[in-house]
Amino acid sequence: MEAIKSTFSWGLILILGSLFFVQCSSKTEETATGIDLQSMEGESDQLTLTQAQFDAMDMQWGNMVLKTFSEEVKVQGEIKIPVEGMQDITPFYGGYVSGLKLIEGQQIRKGEVLFYLESPEFVRLQQDYLEASSQLNYLKEEFERQKTLFGEKIASQKGYLKAESEYQTTLARAESLKKQLGMIHVNTDNLTATTIQVKVPVISPISGFVESIFTVPGAYLPSASKAATLINTSHMHIELSVFEKDAIHVEEGQLVSFTMPDMPGQEFQAKVHMVGKAISEQRFIPVHAHLIDESLESKLVPGMFLEAKIKLAPQEGWSLPASSVVNSDGVDYVLVQKASKDNVFNLDKVEVKLGRQNDQLVEIYPNQKLDENSKILVKGGFTLLP
Repeated sequence: MEAIKSTFSWGLILILGSLFFVQCSSKTEETATGIDLQSMEGESDQLTLTQAQFDAMDMQWGNMVLKTFSEEVKVQGEIKIPVEGMQDITPFYGGYVSGLKLIEGQQIRKGEVLFYLESPEFVRLQQDYLEASSQLNYLKEEFERQKTLFGEKIASQKGYLKAESEYQTTLARAESLKKQLGMIHVNTDNLTATTIQVKVPVISPISGFVESIFTVPGAYLPSASKAATLINTSHMHIELSVFEKDAIHVEEGQLVSFTMPDMPGQEFQAKVHMVGKAISEQRFIPVHAHLIDESLESKLVPGMFLEAKIKLAPQEGWSLPASSVVNSDGVDYVLVQKASKDNVFNLDKVEVKLGRQNDQLVEIYPNQKLDENSKILVKGGFTLLP
């Protein structure tokens, strides 16, 4: 029995030893065929790379090139209507509303009657005008007669001055009433005692749409109170909110591209029209932009939220593909070929400072260790540094 145990023990030891030998051999083979990139002795900023390793990892060499970069400022904003495209309807005189048939969103034309106002005050204004007008002919003739008599020294100066005063006072009153009636759209040229109007029309001053209504038929509308708000959407602009630190770089004429969540997949182009001069409490400066293709305004609705990019003035700079830059421990590097011999490349690890980005390129700020002739690893470098 002991002989059997001894035999079993020796067999187990031989099996384990064989497995250990096979594993060690496998690891040795993997090391021999894998990528073994080492730093050169005493120079931690230099690396060596073989041609076989270069080919196996599908790496590429490249050079810095001059590229025009257009930095962008990302902002938010909304579609708005200029002040001249908005109109509040407020009466000059109070009255009771009649004939109101407006609905929100209804299209209206300039000069169209929106509704009517009725008030005894309108009747009194017309009556006062007719009375003043009827007195003018008599007072004018009396004034001319007194003027002639005074010139011939037949009448006194007092009578002449009194006639002049009465005529001028009545004339001023008649003209004032005429202007007031014109403000409520009563034509005094056709006004007679039999054509006095009980109600007057409220006319639309612009063409556009009804945005909101604040009264109803039969309600009394006091003077200067808001009855409705009209908007004209024939011209809309983009109002952007730009942080003050970015606003100093924004100028009139710069291009703006924007998208809206309500219209995914469609991008609009605009130009900066005006940069505001006042800073809001939130430290924003308003920037107004106009669509380049104004025919697209028909697709926009006032109040729409948008996300935009303002393209700042383009500048030239040395650039590399973004894949050239390797970040290690928070520092950006590029790997530059220092020398090559017998299919072995010596690489310098050069720290770089990055600027703007354009498509797949990144700007490299001036560096004494780099120029347009430097042979740089532009692909695969990320596998070489931890």
